[in-house]
Amino acid sequence: MGEFFTVALLNPMVNLLVLLNNLLFGSFGLAIIAFTILVRVVTFPLTYRQLHVTRQMQAVQPRIQEINKKYSDPKRRQEEMMKLYREAGVNPLGCLGPMLIQFPILIALYSAVRIVLPNSPEALEKLSSHVYDWSYLQHALPMQEFFLGMDLRHPNLLMVVLVGVTTWAQSKTTVTVSTDERVRQQQAMMNVMLPLMFAFFALQFPSGVSLYWVVNSIVGIGFNILIYGFKPLGIEPFFKVRAPEPAPAAAEPVPAAAAVSSAPESRTPSHGPGRSKRQNRRRRPD
Repeated sequence: MGEFFTVALLNPMVNLLVLLNNLLFGSFGLAIIAFTILVRVVTFPLTYRQLHVTRQMQAVQPRIQEINKKYSDPKRRQEEMMKLYREAGVNPLGCLGPMLIQFPILIALYSAVRIVLPNSPEALEKLSSHVYDWSYLQHALPMQEFFLGMDLRHPNLLMVVLVGVTTWAQSKTTVTVSTDERVRQQQAMMNVMLPLMFAFFALQFPSGVSLYWVVNSIVGIGFNILIYGFKPLGIEPFFKVRAPEPAPAAAEPVPAAAAVSSAPESRTPSHGPGRSKRQNRRRRPD
């Protein structure tokens, strides 16, 4: 499995980075930026599928809350939720496929950036083993480690701050307001914890990896605005998602007493059989 990962994902990404470095005037910082944008554009169909399913799930949340309040039986509740998903055309597992496919790609991206930034002779020798036997690529090694005055092989405080800010901005363009108080509290907590967590990681990573993360987050913000829109700036979603119609209100049962009172009265005609017999007896001659 490790050999397949190296041959199918890691090596092509390493060589693409080296190729972009040569095409972009020997600037490895520009190579990382171009590489990140290129990969995000290529994987956009997977990202779109994941965000689209997420938005559909958010659209049916009011209906799900109605079901949770209405049905106390877990089995009946599950049946009603599955019925709702079918009516709305929503697959609750639809976002797992794109996530599972993107996960090894993201790992390979991170590994490729670290490999192409060797910080020792041993690491440089390891990089040579990943680069294809093509003189145009082999002669590019080692590559320029500096970009905008920072050493891409070591952590940089500015990049740490940018990682935290862009991660926060991406979460703000992803999360939508929920009617559930617990969900809102969890969203608020994640909006704070995730930027701090990734900023802490950036303190340990080379700034080249942080540059990749910053550009990746900026592109992700653009994708989120296309899918979700951005209400603070009045930006509507470019890709519309039709929300399911609210459930029709069930007709209230008519009380039995009201049904009886509303039924037409059955009246006995004044010339019914009983009265006719009495009148006939009176008229019969003695």
